[in-house]
Amino acid sequence: MIKHRVFILAIVGYCILVGLVFGRALTPSYGMMIFGDDIHRQYYFYREFFNHWISQGVFPWWNPYLFGGEPFIANPVVNIWYPPNWLFSLLPLNVAYSWHVALHVFWACLGMYLLLIQIGPIGLIRPIRPISAFVGGCIFGLSGFFMARTFAGHVDVIAAASFMPWVVGAFWRLISLPLIKLQRPQSFGQEGVIATLVFALQLLAGYQTMAFFTVIAVGIIALIYAIQIKSLIPLLRACLAGALGVALSAIQILPAAEFFGRSIRTFEFPYSWHSYGSLEWKSLLQFINPFQFGNQYTYTGPPPNFIEHSAFLGVGGLMLAMIGIISLIRHMRPIRGVFFVIAFFGLWVSLGPNAPIDLQKILWQFVPMYHYLRIPPRHLILVVFGLAGLAGIGFDRLPKSPRVLRSLIVGVIVAEMVVFARNFIELKPIPETRHDKELIALLKKDTQPYRLLQNFGAWLPQRDGLDFDGVMAYGIHSATGYDPSILRTYYEFIALASGKSGETAVLNADVQVPYLSASSASAIDMLNIKYLMVPIAYDPFANNSRYILRREDKKQEYRLYENTTVFPRFYYAQKECGTANVTSYTPNRIELTVASTCDDTLLSSENWYLGWHATIDGEEVTIGKLNNTFRTLFVLKGRHTIIFEYKPIIFLWGALISSIAILSLVFFSLRRL
Repeated sequence: MIKHRVFILAIVGYCILVGLVFGRALTPSYGMMIFGDDIHRQYYFYREFFNHWISQGVFPWWNPYLFGGEPFIANPVVNIWYPPNWLFSLLPLNVAYSWHVALHVFWACLGMYLLLIQIGPIGLIRPIRPISAFVGGCIFGLSGFFMARTFAGHVDVIAAASFMPWVVGAFWRLISLPLIKLQRPQSFGQEGVIATLVFALQLLAGYQTMAFFTVIAVGIIALIYAIQIKSLIPLLRACLAGALGVALSAIQILPAAEFFGRSIRTFEFPYSWHSYGSLEWKSLLQFINPFQFGNQYTYTGPPPNFIEHSAFLGVGGLMLAMIGIISLIRHMRPIRGVFFVIAFFGLWVSLGPNAPIDLQKILWQFVPMYHYLRIPPRHLILVVFGLAGLAGIGFDRLPKSPRVLRSLIVGVIVAEMVVFARNFIELKPIPETRHDKELIALLKKDTQPYRLLQNFGAWLPQRDGLDFDGVMAYGIHSATGYDPSILRTYYEFIALASGKSGETAVLNADVQVPYLSASSASAIDMLNIKYLMVPIAYDPFANNSRYILRREDKKQEYRLYENTTVFPRFYYAQKECGTANVTSYTPNRIELTVASTCDDTLLSSENWYLGWHATIDGEEVTIGKLNNTFRTLFVLKGRHTIIFEYKPIIFLWGALISSIAILSLVFFSLRRL
């Protein structure tokens, strides 16, 4: 057991380190916040959207502002069921993001500390001293994987990855029960409950790829245990707790899976797409010098960028890991090498086709999950995890020396990690400050719903005039957005309008819709795109009478055109039959008044999706599809009130499964297994 005083000292120590790293970012002044690219470009606006509608008494199941409308709560980047994300509704966003990231860096440190402390008492190696575990935790939490992703704004990646040592530790304890002497050695009991809960929390934290990598680490440990004791019990325990963890998080996992299964991620991508960004052998130099190829701004190394290849552990940490490996070789027992096996596996897959044997491709061919993963270096979390564990073991294996000398070594290692980590903490103005206020004022004048199309790459500077997802903050509907989850049918419709197939277009544009040109006029009209924002340097709508120039900003180098032939959001197939006016429009509910002189189909540019219902004068009717993409209704002549409502029953199924999992957890915790 950990002595309470030592444990408290570890907590205080990590709090001090995290405070030193994040500094003023924890108390930003008004209008300033920690910088993270995806925070400033995407997540910030999602939280603003949620907070705004909650304040209006509306729980926003649906997001009408991006990609012609798409699920909001089911979107994997929202993760509203993860308790720490409630900070975004309790604190100002500019403060909440700093604390959210700092909390999870602290959590990563503490998790590795506890993991290293526990592996001694369960019989793997001799007990590790708290100071050694503290060093391992510091190296893990302040590693390049976490800190570079702070600058990238990968909030959900950081949150989910921070649970890796907690989940591994809980499962390690569970599957090792047959090897240790407890009062109830065959009981699933407390260890099973803890393993299930922490795994469920990791799944709820978002970016489930990190949970998948954690499953790989747990699988390695369970397999080694099973071989060592010649029993399937470790594997069965791990599978049971894992299944219960998935079931417990079903309220989030099930709706996200439904959304994912209808998104562009279901396209069949070639292996070249999955292996893009693999580590090259020269990338390993970054373990010694993290800025070998430049920093996050000046990086010139192998693609895709600095962030994806960052896994620095400190020179001191790397040396300790080498000592840890040597000590394990000298006293080899299968289970003692788990940290090395996990790190080795992660590095091998990260190299992709650059490895002697392309393990990434083998996994892609035979493991279904690998059909949805890209950028192999994301496996570097396994490398960082394994080497940080080895570093803690290595420090523990240093020759006995005076306490002053040991303290000096700890100080040097910790200082190296803190100095490195601070390179990625910056304060910048909140996202709205860079937006073009005159552009926004112009776009907000119309009372009837319409769409804007930002017809340029998400990486171009014109984005600063109005972020792709920034439209959500102003109630402006967009035909595009910035998100890897786009409804496939909607994407395919626009891809065809641009002259490409969905499979071809997605290889170049997988976080926004393909670009449109004047030759796509009929689709632009049908999509309710009234305004088009284009770069001055590439303007496919110049000198076209259908598009009137409304604004040109030479400083931000964009033009805004108005489409004079745009279709309304809702309209009759035979336009002469009548009209449809929107009287109320909120995320989950749209109310129309229609008047027509003939029976006809009411068309729209609103995406069809499971969970949408419609009534005409209070009587429920069936919603049809146009081009397998957009909602339609057949309406009899006369005046009618039409209401569309989004009622996602999938969340009820998810809540039911989660409730059953809770009951099962109580049941299994009271039984022997």
